[in-house]
Amino acid sequence: MIVGPGVALGITSLWSSVGGEHGAEHFLHQMLGAGPGMKEDWLDVIGCPSCQHALHFDNGYTSSLVCQLCGNQYTIKNRTPVMVRQEDLEILTAFNRQYQRMRLKEGWRPFTAEQSLTLPFGRPSGYPTIYWEVRRQSYSRLRKLLSEQGPLPSMGPVADLGAGNSWLSYRLAKSGYRVVAVESNLEEPFGLGAADIYLAHTSFLVVQGDLNRPPLQAGKFSLVLFNASLHYARHLASALRGTVQALHPKGRLVILDSPITRKPRLGSGIGDRHFGRRELHDAIVAAGLRPHWITVRRGPRWWVAQVLRRARGKQPFSLPMIVAEKA
Repeated sequence: MIVGPGVALGITSLWSSVGGEHGAEHFLHQMLGAGPGMKEDWLDVIGCPSCQHALHFDNGYTSSLVCQLCGNQYTIKNRTPVMVRQEDLEILTAFNRQYQRMRLKEGWRPFTAEQSLTLPFGRPSGYPTIYWEVRRQSYSRLRKLLSEQGPLPSMGPVADLGAGNSWLSYRLAKSGYRVVAVESNLEEPFGLGAADIYLAHTSFLVVQGDLNRPPLQAGKFSLVLFNASLHYARHLASALRGTVQALHPKGRLVILDSPITRKPRLGSGIGDRHFGRRELHDAIVAAGLRPHWITVRRGPRWWVAQVLRRARGKQPFSLPMIVAEKA
């Protein structure tokens, strides 16, 4: 089942053919990509971004979902649940337009289908050589962590927050994990508009959502990942608080490829930042987690790049993997 933008919805017109509310739940189960072997509905894991409570259909209409607690309503657009508060949507839309303009100006280009399916491996044109080299190194370290310490796919669903085009969600889904890819950008080439190539090969759920208010039900997830994304969160404390609420008691938070410096600094000018090590450590602890900082082995190109940064008067940064568990 392909789940993603770019497919006509046509949900309301199908209501009469799915047999009432139970039929509608079955239809949504199929529509949102729950393939063979899925043990529970996607409605059991996605939640209201305002309160992270469970959702249900809006009086039998499968084109919208309503929070069972606070009553907030969310639409389903082209098979993608739009789990963003209306007051945040304009901010996120402006950010995504700016991000896309800047990346295209820097030379980033859409991936071919073959390139997409090999990420983070390969060397797509238009990107700095070191960029995907670093992403490969971080991904390899993540795989080592999962194989040695878990969580295993049987331990619960995984959320990929700030999923971009969802390459990591694809990799995890192919490894047997039940994955929810959350991303505010629905467009190609850097957002969920590019996810269809992956969803033709495996099954996971794509959701439009905000890092600051993750649309995840409380206590359901074994793993929540920020994959080169946490440094774009507008409110660090809010993003971490929502993550902690989404984790089940033995769940883990993993932060990958967010720049760390001695002191907090502005980033590239597209809404990102470099965290101060103490700043991020204290924020994670304040959210109720115990952080463990893991050094990811980098190659010679990385260290040369950091020396050049210092020579140009810029502060070097590191990209560790941070693994945090409930205190």
